Amino acid sequence: MSERFDLVILGAGLSGLALAGAVARTGRRVRALIIEPRRLTPNPRHWMFPAAPDHGLHRFESSRLTGFEVESPTGALLHRPLNRMILARVAAQAVQEAALDAVAAEPRMMLREGVSVDRVQGGRTQAIVDTSDGQVCASWVVDTRPLEDVGMPAGRVVQLSHLMTAPVESGHEERLCLKVVGSDFPGLEQLSLSRDRVVHEQARFVLAPPPDLALEPQADRLLQWGGRLEAARQSQGVWPLGYRPLSRGAGRVVLAPADAYGLRFAPGMAALRLHDWAQAQARRLTYGLSLCAPPPPPVSSRLATARIEAMIRRDPRLAAAGLRALLYEAPADAVMRTLSGAARWHDLIRAWQSGTW
Repeated sequence: MSERFDLVILGAGLSGLALAGAVARTGRRVRALIIEPRRLTPNPRHWMFPAAPDHGLHRFESSRLTGFEVESPTGALLHRPLNRMILARVAAQAVQEAALDAVAAEPRMMLREGVSVDRVQGGRTQAIVDTSDGQVCASWVVDTRPLEDVGMPAGRVVQLSHLMTAPVESGHEERLCLKVVGSDFPGLEQLSLSRDRVVHEQARFVLAPPPDLALEPQADRLLQWGGRLEAARQSQGVWPLGYRPLSRGAGRVVLAPADAYGLRFAPGMAALRLHDWAQAQARRLTYGLSLCAPPPPPVSSRLATARIEAMIRRDPRLAAAGLRALLYEAPADAVMRTLSGAARWHDLIRAWQSGTW
């Protein structure tokens, strides 16, 4: 006999745990099951993203910045203070542990690890999930597993990142420095510095069309600034520059993968976006309303990334100059919104009027 639940969440990753934790905290009697095909391990990432000071993940912040620096080709530094925004750094493990604690404290919610999912069928009144432990029926199924087909057409601009971090000493005062790098393909280099300019994190983002453009390891640069190689951690990723329209699922199945997009801060912005989406879906579930997939970004955000894509395709050197003009000339808050894929209409109008875009 199949088990029955109000909600089944497939995947205990970023969006799956965000939704599970939000449902558990509502205090309503929702019977839910989270299925994770693998074994859960602590998430070592630290997300940095621009947001309002009272953003949804503010209680998990490990630090916040109220400005950033821009490095010119000559090495000169320009400090850009933020007006209404902050740059938040959030430990992913803290968010993960909070969601798991909330689920563990709710007796009507269960987490099953190491259970594979064979098939998902969505109907008009219920959804059925065939797993290695048997069949599960649910009023709603939210599938947060990564999509197998990323749907990136040939020639689409992507960002290839290489991130390297070294341990941060207690009491570390952080400064963020950005600069435009590259000639054939423009990109951004981010350095997180201490007051005495010791680097503890370095990220390199190169914007390039497929096929892959390999990034050189940056261990030498980090060591040059005082990093400790034996304790350093490296990671790489490939994200689309612009938003990819995703399927909405069928029937009572909602697709909600943790899809990241934007010129910079993609994982952190995805975490914030999915946290806000999860809060709304938890309320809808407890009131008996239909669940919805994560919404697409606003049109202004898509126009901003489309403009950057067009500049890169037409002339990479001109695109690098445009990015440098953005960092130096646009209002600091608008710079952060554009780099994070959250630009607003007035950002685009001011950029058009100033001639920088």
